[in-house]
Order: sequence, then structure tokens, then C-alpha cells
Amino acid sequence: MLTADDYLKCDVYKQILDEVENDLYKNSVFKSLKNFSSRKKGKYLEMLYSEYILKKDPNNVVEKSENSGHDRLVSKEKKEIKGSFLWGNGTHFRWQQIRPSQDYDAVVFVAVYPDRIEFYEADEETVRLNVEVKNEKGEWIHNQHGGKQVNSGAFFLDGFPSDFPWMKRI
Repeated sequence: MLTADDYLKCDVYKQILDEVENDLYKNSVFKSLKNFSSRKKGKYLEMLYSEYILKKDPNNVVEKSENSGHDRLVSKEKKEIKGSFLWGNGTHFRWQQIRPSQDYDAVVFVAVYPDRIEFYEADEETVRLNVEVKNEKGEWIHNQHGGKQVNSGAFFLDGFPSDFPWMKRI
């Protein structure tokens, strides 16, 4: 058994306190959103994107998805929405579970900074060409699962939107 007093003496507790103290979002209005589970973050980021798109152009028609291959329909275009908060000490974003085989027309990349949220987009073919990439050793450099030797069908991107000029700001 580990009591609360024992926990306070653990090195792990000290590491947790350090991480909390150095959290880039600790004074951010987005802190509560960041603290949700991945599923809830995704839900709210999808809703936020929908609201943003409607405010940007009230002529857009935003609807729920037709199937699990995308998150929203925007004027009949299938959008898959991927969000990320800064990782580490603000070293990068990580957009995960990017699946080129899913049923979407475009991926929306949501970048949540401590002081703002930015939205980017790329069409399905552009995403596929930029995530299904091998290095000179034949390794899948963005592969999400199962190492670099096998194409798992799920990919990730690490970096800032500026690292990916093919992402177009919305």
C-alpha cells in the first residue's frame, strides 16, 4: 500500500509537480480543454471547428458525418478533424491516427496553442502523399503502430504547421 503521505515523498510526485508547474497551458483559457480525454477533446474540437467554419462563412452547411470515416460534412465535403496541443516544452504538435484509407475529402489539422487555435487543411491525396513516406532505409517515417518496417495504415505528424507547407491555413 502507498499512502498519500508516502506518495508526497516519491520522486514521481516531484516529477508530476514539475510538469504541472511548467505546463505551457497552466494559465491558458484552453487548459480545461487540454485536460479532457482524447475522445472528449476530439468531440469538442470537432464542435469548435464547425462553429468556426459557420462564423467564417454563414453560407457553409455543416452536418454530422455520414459514417465513421470522417467527422463532419461541410457543404457536402467530408472532413476528418485532427487536433493537437503542444507537446513537451512546446517543441512540436503531434497529429495522430491519420488514416489515408478512410472516407474523407480533406483533413483539418487543429493546432491549439496556449493563446490561440489555428486551423489548417489538406486534401486526401496531399495527406496520403505526405504521410505514406519512406526514408532512404525503406522505413515508414510517420508510421503510428508496429514500428517503421510495416505500413500500419495509421500515421502521425510531428512538427508545427509551418513545417508542412502543404497544410493550408483556413
